Amino acid sequence: MKRALDDVRILDLTHVWFGPFTTMLLADMGAEVIKVEPTWGEMTRFFPPLVNGVAPNFVYFNRNKKDITLNLKNEKGIQIFKELVKKVDVVVENFSPGTMEKLGLGYEELKKIKPDIIYAQLSGYGQYGPYTARPSFDIIAQAISGLMRLTGDDHDPEGPPIATSQAPGDLIPALFAVISILTAVHYKKRTGEGQKIDVAQGDCMIAVIPAFVGYSLTGMTPKELSKKFFTGVYGTFKTADGYVVIGSPMGGILDRLTKAIGAERIESRAIVDEWTKTRTSKEVVDTLVAAGVPVNEVLDMAGAMKDPHVLARDMIVETVHPRAGKTKMPNFPVKFSETPGRILTPAPELGQHNEEILNKLLGYTKEEVAKLKKEQAI
Repeated sequence: MKRALDDVRILDLTHVWFGPFTTMLLADMGAEVIKVEPTWGEMTRFFPPLVNGVAPNFVYFNRNKKDITLNLKNEKGIQIFKELVKKVDVVVENFSPGTMEKLGLGYEELKKIKPDIIYAQLSGYGQYGPYTARPSFDIIAQAISGLMRLTGDDHDPEGPPIATSQAPGDLIPALFAVISILTAVHYKKRTGEGQKIDVAQGDCMIAVIPAFVGYSLTGMTPKELSKKFFTGVYGTFKTADGYVVIGSPMGGILDRLTKAIGAERIESRAIVDEWTKTRTSKEVVDTLVAAGVPVNEVLDMAGAMKDPHVLARDMIVETVHPRAGKTKMPNFPVKFSETPGRILTPAPELGQHNEEILNKLLGYTKEEVAKLKKEQAI
């Protein structure tokens, strides 16, 4: 099977969601990702609920990876890491800024070992700036970007800020990290030069909020603008048995919506509210789809996992983990005609590939590997 990134090898020191999602996507596209964990395992392995001792999030974010344990506070562990750096194209880490430098494994040091190394540093606030030393998670990035103030009830703009579920402050920056790493790989193939990449959660979340431009020009937030200017019907509507979302901007689509619900004019969402609440979600969707109006039922997780379109697009796949058993998870989303993304192996057990990597990649014997384990280097 052809894999788009099967000539790229990545040394992955990341943990939690931001970093592991980055390297998971690269692994799905064929990169050989070697996950480096401390000998006790990275924290996501222990996030509840545990199923047969396995954390569901770890199962998802670490599929298609190999796993080696290294004690980076042990001299021989450091030595092995440096040997691995010589064999890879990319190093990805998301420790607190300065951690790798304190270990003697910062970009400048690794560049001496491998001059063309690509070194991606993922963090909350970036490698410089007044907040650099602050710890961060998804919800912190949502806060500094202003996203939490843009989310919530349109009818209560002064209400409490609301965080978006499923960690967009981790997963969106991960997409920027993937794009950046692939860009650096392409540049390296053209020039032979590696580089350092600084990906900050806060930066990335600000970059995906175009409302900053509107605010800059008008001094008004999206909610304030929507109150002042009616630009169509766009939002969530209660039905007799659930909720739907309707997207109907001004123009032809709004004309079609107006005709479909039997209204003379639509000047506010209240008219649509009155129409949807007396009909089932299916009735609303069927009517508006027939009229060419963007609409969809608001699904819960169970509904999304069995939706016929989601299934037709192969977006929910079943994998088998040796301990967790059969597991359904989101598939790689982009469809390549020649080099499709694939889930080939489950998330690895802690240190599962120690001997394979040390032997095949670095030439260590079984006896030497056993000695390293005894010395707590791996």
